[in-house]
Amino acid sequence: MDLLRAELAIKTSPVHKAYYAAKARTANSLRKAELEFARVGAPMAVQQASFYLRDMTSDEDL
Repeated sequence: MDLLRAELAIKTSPVHKAYYAAKARTANSLRKAELEFARVGAPMAVQQASFYLRDMTSDEDL
């Protein structure tokens, strides 16, 4: 796991680029889902989608 963290810390690393590109795509998908859930009136679903993104970010800090 330390090797992965080291690779993620190097901004020019292909691992760093791939990870953060995938994270951005995931965040974008979650935002789209949040908007759709809000459109159909499902506030708990919107809240849950936000939690997923927060969890993903907090996992990076471990």
